[in-house]
Amino acid sequence: MTSGKGASRFVALLLPVALCLAGCAGSAVKPVSVPRAQAMEHNRRGVEAEARGERGKALGEFAEALRLHTSVDNTDGMIVALVNSARTQRLGGDLQSARSSVERGASLLADGSGLASELYYEKAKILAAAGDLPAALEWAQRAEAAEQGEALGRRLNLVAALKLKQGFPDEAGEILERALAANREAKLRGEEANSLRLLGEIHLLQGACAKASESYLGALALDKELGFSGKIAGDLAGLGGVSAASGDIKGAIGWYLRALEASRAGGDSARAAATLEKLAQLYRLTGEVETAKLLEGQRKELLASGAARE
Repeated sequence: MTSGKGASRFVALLLPVALCLAGCAGSAVKPVSVPRAQAMEHNRRGVEAEARGERGKALGEFAEALRLHTSVDNTDGMIVALVNSARTQRLGGDLQSARSSVERGASLLADGSGLASELYYEKAKILAAAGDLPAALEWAQRAEAAEQGEALGRRLNLVAALKLKQGFPDEAGEILERALAANREAKLRGEEANSLRLLGEIHLLQGACAKASESYLGALALDKELGFSGKIAGDLAGLGGVSAASGDIKGAIGWYLRALEASRAGGDSARAAATLEKLAQLYRLTGEVETAKLLEGQRKELLASGAARE
């Protein structure tokens, strides 16, 4: 189950319940209609349900928000509900439904819509999850170009991550420096941590262990502040990789053990399985074969239970 902090990934899509339509200076302020206010409340409930890991309930809330917005022909509200649905479906592994939701949202977009960037971003994430990295990069770059607010660093993080996955670490690193600056300016600390974590990965690939360690430690401090369990585990594993690359096997084991505990406590079985595999390899390097076999057995049990997938 995801942490309550998981709601942050949906915040940009929430239409405030107190939203008013203001006219020119001195004109009366018109409150939103009852159906639109009800729709936004369902959207809020959906965000909270997804953050608790209750994806079925979340999708039901988003569906009701969509119905209500459709009933009053509120196109922007419909797009918000559809993108939230797509995101929830993607996180649940239902990529076909996610693609359908985001394409329906795209069909409603008006030229110059302020929602275009978020919709393109979600489409890129869906394509990346499906393994179509070139198409994902194209839509991530479109999301970056369409961004009109403070989410530029978030968009750049995705572009950089996709560049890195396609084997262009130097380009990714340059993009991440821009992302880091944008996220710091916007005070988006979670995205700042994402920039630092990706920079750590790139520095490690390039053999710059000191810079990698600095980046991972910076990300770890931010993620601890925000309470993002899964990302904390990733930071700790990154630091383990730095120690291993530096020849400090004992230190690497220490970092990976901390990453393993964070993954287990956070319910991230897939990450826990990957960390067990890495720990087993490290223990074999130290000659502790029995410990390595024990860890390999734990990993097999975890995979066999269906709780984690390779």
